[in-house]
Amino acid sequence: MKQTRRHFLTQTCPSVAFAFFGLSFLEACSSDSDGTSGPTNTDQPGETSGYEINGNVVTVDLDNANFANLANPGGYTNILNAGILLLRLSATEIAAYDNCCPHRGTNNLWSYSSGTWTCGNHGNTYTNDGNNVQSCDSGATSGGLKKYTTTLSDNTLVVTKA
Repeated sequence: MKQTRRHFLTQTCPSVAFAFFGLSFLEACSSDSDGTSGPTNTDQPGETSGYEINGNVVTVDLDNANFANLANPGGYTNILNAGILLLRLSATEIAAYDNCCPHRGTNNLWSYSSGTWTCGNHGNTYTNDGNNVQSCDSGATSGGLKKYTTTLSDNTLVVTKA
């Protein structure tokens, strides 16, 4: 029941907020002060959302507008339905991390700056270097996020979650 209610709220509330407050409300809440905002992609997988999930493999079309933040190094995005954070490291590399906070399991309140992911739920920070990796919802307040294997070919990113 809880999962159904959460799905309903995440799918319905943004539309209701837009209807009442308009685009300016959504824009005011969409970016960080450093200009490298990380939009949360809550669309279901498919052509319009720009990604597909097939088992433990997520394929991302970087030409899709949902992934515009990944155009430059330091840009990131969160694909909630796939359970991954994507971070552009360089012109030729995009890294993928588990989006589940090791502290309490939050997956939708992330920000990124200077090699550190910060969960907005309690302000805990986690590294992206693959060291001292902590598991989801383990109570850990520091350490590293689990990193997944990525392959970038032209404008297609393949993430293997294993």
